[in-house]
Amino acid sequence: MIDSNRTNSNTTTGVCLRAEALWEAALNLGFPAAMWRLPHQEQVRLLVAVTEGVSRRQPDLEALPAGFIVSPFMVPDSQEVLFLEGDILFTVLPDEQVKEVESKLGEEHPSIKQLLDTAHEIQFKGTDTAHSPLSTGLYTRASARTNQQERFKRAVALAVEAIRQEQFDKVVLSRTRELTYNEDFRPVKAFTKLAAAYPSAFISLVYLPEQRETWLGASPETLVSTDAQGIFRTASLAGTQVARTASGELLPKGEVRWGQKEIEEQALVSRYIVECFKKIRLREYLEKGPKTVQAGNLYHLRTDFEVDTQAVNFQGLDSVMLRLLHPTSAVCGMPKEPALQFLTEVEGYDRTYYSGYLGPVNVEQESHLFVNLRTMRLADGVATVYAGAGITEDSDPQREWEETELKCQTLLRVLAPEAQ
Repeated sequence: MIDSNRTNSNTTTGVCLRAEALWEAALNLGFPAAMWRLPHQEQVRLLVAVTEGVSRRQPDLEALPAGFIVSPFMVPDSQEVLFLEGDILFTVLPDEQVKEVESKLGEEHPSIKQLLDTAHEIQFKGTDTAHSPLSTGLYTRASARTNQQERFKRAVALAVEAIRQEQFDKVVLSRTRELTYNEDFRPVKAFTKLAAAYPSAFISLVYLPEQRETWLGASPETLVSTDAQGIFRTASLAGTQVARTASGELLPKGEVRWGQKEIEEQALVSRYIVECFKKIRLREYLEKGPKTVQAGNLYHLRTDFEVDTQAVNFQGLDSVMLRLLHPTSAVCGMPKEPALQFLTEVEGYDRTYYSGYLGPVNVEQESHLFVNLRTMRLADGVATVYAGAGITEDSDPQREWEETELKCQTLLRVLAPEAQ
């Protein structure tokens, strides 16, 4: 355990480190960093990789040390995912003050000393803005949104026609929306606002220096998770409708009514998970749902699946299911291969880490990986927001466009309400 309240040549006694200063120090030094908060928790963790930077590893979760994974949407069997090793791990209180510091390298490691000294210096000089209100620094980017809308709607029409021709059962089309940002935009403060607004989401902030980009998100969807007791979890999440009235009032869950299109879309994702269980001859699982759940400004249908890996003697189930599930039909389509081929030909851009997965691995004997949804990429002064919609035979192009607009608002209504 390292004392974050220590005295050194660049600080005064009694200065307690704050997450903002540590994040800025990591960026200044070019150290990869990840901050996250699990659903329904208050505790925030901040991990900084100071030795190997971002390495590339096979996603064999049981073989990895404590760290943080970031995977792209497209992961061929031979491709490795990005891994940030947990060289130093901070526990952050809700007020952004660091409570505990853990490092396997020791306080005297040169890179650890450099990180902490730089963070103390940033904070002592007053460049840490953790106490200041968030000035969003996000602005609507002048772009031909009308043309983008028409392109997306044409792609939906092509997908519906392909489904009617029985090329596949479902495909998930996505799009982007771009805004500009300036030096007023504070990623850690934005993270804190998202965490307060969406307690049931996985909130994450990841800096990848090699790519020179930062990813900020509030994902509602668990991909795979295993807790310290060996309970494996995954979920199917699909179907979307607005959760609030035009005046902003929350619609009661009991009054939500789902159409055939949304019910079938969610059932396809659930069947996909069950088929994966069948492939590995796993029959002892608990299925709960579907039920209506709120994710920010939206309602979805969700079915939860649980497996007691100790009872069924299946260690490493999370790694096996990770390879089988990703990309799920909730972000790709069914069957997977023809849906992927359609996306490659029609979608028109590289998703990179959007609709991939990310999350902590083997931190306190637990691993939690989430689909990278409701996410924003920050790079070169441009904030790119991503959103997708599941297309079935009953899809209407205009309604699918409106669904993607609602999903973009998950981030924008909190971080840039004037840009909605």
